[in-house]
Amino acid sequence: MKLLEKIHSKNDNTIKYIFTTQDNLIIELSYINKDDGKDIICVPTQTSCKMKCKFCHITDFTDKLINRNLTVQEIKEAVDNVYNDLNLSLNPKPLLISYMGCGEPLLNYKQVKDSMLSLRTEYQDIKVPLIRFAISISLPEFAWINFFELTNEIHKEKLLVKMHLSLHYTIDSLRKDWMPNSLSILPSLVALEYYKKITNNSVEIHYTLIDGVNDTEQDAILLSEFLNNRDIPVKFLFYNEKPTIEFHASSKEKLSLFKRYFDKYNIEYEYYIPPGLDVGASCGQFLMDYYLKYNLLLNKNKINNLSYFERRNYNYANTFRGIYRGRFYKRCRRNCT
Repeated sequence: MKLLEKIHSKNDNTIKYIFTTQDNLIIELSYINKDDGKDIICVPTQTSCKMKCKFCHITDFTDKLINRNLTVQEIKEAVDNVYNDLNLSLNPKPLLISYMGCGEPLLNYKQVKDSMLSLRTEYQDIKVPLIRFAISISLPEFAWINFFELTNEIHKEKLLVKMHLSLHYTIDSLRKDWMPNSLSILPSLVALEYYKKITNNSVEIHYTLIDGVNDTEQDAILLSEFLNNRDIPVKFLFYNEKPTIEFHASSKEKLSLFKRYFDKYNIEYEYYIPPGLDVGASCGQFLMDYYLKYNLLLNKNKINNLSYFERRNYNYANTFRGIYRGRFYKRCRRNCT
């Protein structure tokens, strides 16, 4: 694995790392330092993602990208590279490995579990005083059994893993529209409760506020009723707007709607603006130029049959510029499928 690019955020302490794997695909990791006494390394589990969530920046290209599971060795080597590059051993702090990068962890749960075990063996009490893990899932409806198998393994191995459920909606039909491959709401909440009971680890719901979509008083009522007496906290997330759909982040004032009902039921919550927005490290963000240059599935015969003009603009799209806004990219993509 080789380091391709290292990008420092101008807004905060986030650093985006881009590595190439042995088969010349790219993966992204993010180092996050919130000045809260711990180091965070956000890691991927796959080279792309097939969940097709509408708000995710990679969804527009999910059928165009090579998607394979990362191996234990790749995950561990990438973490080691970030840890060593930043000389984190000079000031050892608790380390949080967050499986919230590219991919759905439950579709690669065996490698995720084994990588946690490997990292714990190497880091706990040797490199850092404490290593913990976090996993963000959308609970695929076609692989829900993986959740329970991972839960049992985490319990068996006594791993410290906080489980985050990407819920985001209070109506199943709307959730299905935005997250077409995810399990419905109530079974997802029951699964999260099961995880908490079996492992005794923390859980959390992620709820991204999108203006006019899931931030109404009805949403506040439904979400509070769903969570009443469940002892599951909610993290309201700032929506990182996607250039290919016309939806926008809710104003922070919309939280007052939820606060009224959450306070009634004593539901814990917070509002969170993920760091690294300017380097593509926030929730649902990716540096798509790199994916389209290195991870694109292409039929080379069709590429060779493109006109000079189309090939020139295809090459232009793969020089880190104009992927979203290039005038001719759509035409090139149409000829490549």
